Amino acid sequence: MAQTEAERYLNSLINYEKIPGYDYNLQDFEKFLNNFRSPHKRLKNIIHIAGTKGKGSTAAILNSCLLENGYRVGLYTSPHLRKINERIKLNNQNITTRALNDYIRRIKPFVQSYDSTRTFFEVLTAIAFLYFLENNADFSILEVGLGGRLDATNVVQPTVSVITKIGYDHTDLLGRRLDQIAREKAGILKGGRLVTIHQRPVVEKVILNIARQKKTRIIYAEDLHRIKVKKASITGTEFEIIGVLGQFDTYLPLAGTHQMSNLLIALAVLAELKNLGFHIRKEKIIRGIKKTTLPGRFQVISKRPRIIFDVAHNPDSFEALYHNLVQFRIDNFYLIFGCNQDKKIDFCLRNIFPRAREVYLVKTPSPRTMHPQKLYLRARRYQKNIFVGNSVNSVLKHLVTKVHDKTILITGSFYLWPSDLKDRR
Repeated sequence: MAQTEAERYLNSLINYEKIPGYDYNLQDFEKFLNNFRSPHKRLKNIIHIAGTKGKGSTAAILNSCLLENGYRVGLYTSPHLRKINERIKLNNQNITTRALNDYIRRIKPFVQSYDSTRTFFEVLTAIAFLYFLENNADFSILEVGLGGRLDATNVVQPTVSVITKIGYDHTDLLGRRLDQIAREKAGILKGGRLVTIHQRPVVEKVILNIARQKKTRIIYAEDLHRIKVKKASITGTEFEIIGVLGQFDTYLPLAGTHQMSNLLIALAVLAELKNLGFHIRKEKIIRGIKKTTLPGRFQVISKRPRIIFDVAHNPDSFEALYHNLVQFRIDNFYLIFGCNQDKKIDFCLRNIFPRAREVYLVKTPSPRTMHPQKLYLRARRYQKNIFVGNSVNSVLKHLVTKVHDKTILITGSFYLWPSDLKDRR
């Protein structure tokens, strides 16, 4: 697929998602945003979400529920699976390529006027701010890209700050200890209110200390609602909710009971918005939860054969993936796996690799990819049937000719989405 004007330009910029490094300067970024009359200061009702695991799910649930309640909602997430446009949504519609190209043309002269060029993520963040502002978004839901304290999204003053579960990821950049990682994540706090869950003790201690310093009130999601799971399947979960927003049954079309903590956080944010005077209705929340969509989270992307794609790439997400495999009795599957060099994959090697019938190791399309030969040396003690493939697409092409009643699982990275998969659903 040919790249658009916007993609070509963005891909020419420094991209810390793909190369090692973490050189963000928020003061310089704010000076850059001054060229556009500081759109980050004029956005309405910002929900700013940090954390290691669950950011995307929490953002997706909130987005769906606020839309059902009649609000115009901007949603900024990362990374994307197929197209850059996926990162910036208004009312659940990706920004158009035409609009993206137009914003690039407006922004490009100012990027080039600086001694140190702005990064891929900073330019996309600036576009998201302008797009949501100029299209009169009632809410802007912003997912932190990396860390929190130095992330480009951290120039905003949020209505509600959110921290989802914190665990190990990007340890080469954020720190190798949980308390270090927690300090980076809690760097988004600026007063006001924080919605989070009870975390590991070392993490919770850091969040509490920073919240006190920043005079931020903490709202623990588990204190407001409880969830009783009624039925869990590979396509989603039926459950009952009891709490400050009422008592009701609904269905979340995201697989895995680990999604319940993300749902609790989203409900707590909605409850806080209702306390602030926003019109949040129970029946609209029920419909919003049912309409939630989030590609790449234990997603069945083909039924014949059954192909599951999951973006798990750190210890907590691999653990959630493992629990799904156990809960839904999926074993003896074909595993296609690739990851980047900085990822902690020990849990996956010990627990997921042995459940597979065969494992195919591939590169991710990233300069930080872990070479399959290096992966093989680490994986061979856990799995005997290991093969090296040229790409996800080539392995799938091979497997679909011999797989009938078995499952193919693709995991290890956001970047492994099979671009030429034929729709077999």
